[in-house]
Amino acid sequence: MEDRITGEIVGSASGAPFDFRRFRGGPLFLTRKTMRYDQIFIGHTACPGFADIAGNFAWWSKTAFHVPGYDYLHEGLNYDYTPIDLAHDRYTPVSVRALEKAASAGRGAPLALVYRNPLAQAASYFRYCIAHASPVYNTLRGRPLADISFRDYLFGSALPSYAKQFVSFQAMAERHPGLVRLVPYEHLMARPAVVLADLLNHLSGTPRSDWPNLHHAVRLARREHLKAIEAELGRSLDGTRVGNGSHMRQGRLKEQLGGAIRDEAIGLLRAMGIDVDQFVWPAANDPGDFPPQEQAVAAE
Repeated sequence: MEDRITGEIVGSASGAPFDFRRFRGGPLFLTRKTMRYDQIFIGHTACPGFADIAGNFAWWSKTAFHVPGYDYLHEGLNYDYTPIDLAHDRYTPVSVRALEKAASAGRGAPLALVYRNPLAQAASYFRYCIAHASPVYNTLRGRPLADISFRDYLFGSALPSYAKQFVSFQAMAERHPGLVRLVPYEHLMARPAVVLADLLNHLSGTPRSDWPNLHHAVRLARREHLKAIEAELGRSLDGTRVGNGSHMRQGRLKEQLGGAIRDEAIGLLRAMGIDVDQFVWPAANDPGDFPPQEQAVAAE
């Protein structure tokens, strides 16, 4: 792969260049013998194996995910044709039933949830959906998302959906701590190479002190490089933006996060059985990536 900004070549210069136009973003990826398992799933889903204990949370089955695709492995798709990247074939079969059974018994493949502070997650996803090309994402209950206040979106939709996914991994991590791991996004961003290496060790099941090209991969994933690739493609990397817009924003909103909205969010999540101590909470008076409490935010 060529760094579009520096011109540096990562990997064998004689090899075929990475084809971003063919790359679709999984959710399955062929590991090419770099890990214990042949394939890895990267996407949104409730934790495999959780269905057996979901009844411990009375609200779980009554709470809907706020957008499709948030629970990819349990949405009744045709899993005989699951999209796979980095492979010669475009699709491969997946047995969700076997995956669930193995995970429930604690003998399946290792699992991990990389999760962000729920308020930052909601703010980021709110703006992502506002500028999404599909009305499935840019509307909520028949209304344009841009006409809905962030606060209404947060407490009426985003937080319950976030809790539904998070609690599935939280409960399974408590049940099978060696199988399921929780990884704060903020830790990954602060120390990407260290945290990513630890995550790869968990997923591969083989402790290693080095992963070839890991530091190169971290550098290639920097914002300005990904935006350079998008400029080359003439579209967003995930293909969901209107026109050639990007879901990676250069700026950050500088509104203050009011302590009241944070405390209310913590109270709601705690009442749903979420271990709020797992989150990296911003200080109540810190500037951050949050919309105003009572106003809709225009897409950046």
